[in-house]
Amino acid sequence: MKFFYDKVSALLQEIASNNYNITLDYPVWELPSRQKFGDLSTAAPLKIASKLGKNPLEIAKEIKEDLSKKVNEDVKRIEIVKPGFVNLFFSESLLINELREIIQYKQNYFKGNNKRKVLIEFVSANPTGPLSIAHGRQAVVGDVIANLLEAQGNKVKREYYLNDQGRQIDLLVLSVKERIKEIEGKGCQIPEGGYQGEYLKDVAKAYLKKGKGGSLYEFCLNYIQSLIKADLDKLNISFDDWFSQKKLIEENKVEEVIKILKEDGFVYEKEGALWFNSAKFFDDKDRVIKKSDGTLTYFASDIAYHYNKCRRGYDKLINLWGPDHHGYIGRVKSALKALGYKEELLTVVIIQLVSLKSKQRMSKRAGKLIRFSELIKEVGKDAARFYYLTRKNSSHLDFDIDLAQKSSFDNPLYYIHYVCARIESIFKKANSLPDEKFSKYLKEPQELNMVRFLLQFSLCLQKSYYSLEPVFIIEYLKELASMFHKFYEKVRVLGDDSKKTKARLNILQATKEVLYFGLGILGIEPVEEM
Repeated sequence: MKFFYDKVSALLQEIASNNYNITLDYPVWELPSRQKFGDLSTAAPLKIASKLGKNPLEIAKEIKEDLSKKVNEDVKRIEIVKPGFVNLFFSESLLINELREIIQYKQNYFKGNNKRKVLIEFVSANPTGPLSIAHGRQAVVGDVIANLLEAQGNKVKREYYLNDQGRQIDLLVLSVKERIKEIEGKGCQIPEGGYQGEYLKDVAKAYLKKGKGGSLYEFCLNYIQSLIKADLDKLNISFDDWFSQKKLIEENKVEEVIKILKEDGFVYEKEGALWFNSAKFFDDKDRVIKKSDGTLTYFASDIAYHYNKCRRGYDKLINLWGPDHHGYIGRVKSALKALGYKEELLTVVIIQLVSLKSKQRMSKRAGKLIRFSELIKEVGKDAARFYYLTRKNSSHLDFDIDLAQKSSFDNPLYYIHYVCARIESIFKKANSLPDEKFSKYLKEPQELNMVRFLLQFSLCLQKSYYSLEPVFIIEYLKELASMFHKFYEKVRVLGDDSKKTKARLNILQATKEVLYFGLGILGIEPVEEM
């Protein structure tokens, strides 16, 4: 459906623009809730009618008439449903033709051509310790969103913002100093607000081992950053750039942006401090950017950082933040607006927290902070990535360790991998390569329904792309595994009729392309045997 979907999406946008002078938000088509409502549905008439104050059913009739002239034999019929939906029913010839395209173009069939320049910043945990399980969720979701953006043709840069200056870093260094004293038998008194983690003993030991030479501050930052990178490496996650807050300040970039805002009348002095007039835009109140003692706030650095992002010429900025940063969105967008940028340039995705669920192990871990690396060790890379994506970004996630470790069909990832392995096994037995010209022999309802569902993957990708929600890919692949199992049980793939066998092998090949492409976006390895 990718090629046809692109075609009817462009047609609908053209109709909306030419007839009503309106641009529709993508995606313009969606899957109907039930098969009886067709293969594609759009609420465009309702949206257009609400803007123009017209009858949506009249607009639906006009859209149906224009579409009918251009979709020809691709659509069996077009229906209008109250209060103003337009539904398309695919012809069998369209299903077969699109299946042929998948066989011919393979995974390229599903790729897009958006060509935006996108900067996605994610994780950005303070470099004061190893990553937690909550950071792990941000890491996986961010990486998968980046993969999805790239698959749709965008040029994507992954960035990690290092908060490597300020009070939290000072406390880290002071905490390590106390651990050094403890190792040397001089006692240990962690400062108020300092860091208690056992990992600080490793930092202290490593510093002593190298002979106490050089800056303890630099050593601590480098050591912790290496821990973070090692954790990310376990999930094959890497960043194109590690952007330093310290460097931003040292190069006077923060002072420069404050000066710009001040000259434009958005910064004022009150009680010896400098305030940004963020309440003028999207924030609930004004914010301090420089304290009365001359100390810059974190918000001041964040303004300079986002200004730097904008000046690098990106078409889109995406930030992944934890739930404790929800109230921060308005003030950052206010700063961008004051600096002359559109608020739509920045999209902030809030990633909710994670809880671990395990009957056997949680009692052993009571009172202990579980590190990201420990979770990966328990369940493995692929399961960690998969189960981090099983809920919407805005929903709290219960990570079921026991389920992730199961080697049974109760485990959705195991089931998906099982389908990959079964398809490879069938191809080995068939000793035959797919040939798209045999697709015309697909006539049975089970065959056509399987093709129909495979084509829906394009819409799933679009839905994930525009919502930045990887969970839709997870849900699709789970359903595809179930659909394939039912298909395999009902339809004999390797039969006596060589033409039908080759036609059905085409369905298997298309299923493989969908599975491999979907798993590739998720960063999960397919398996060829189990």
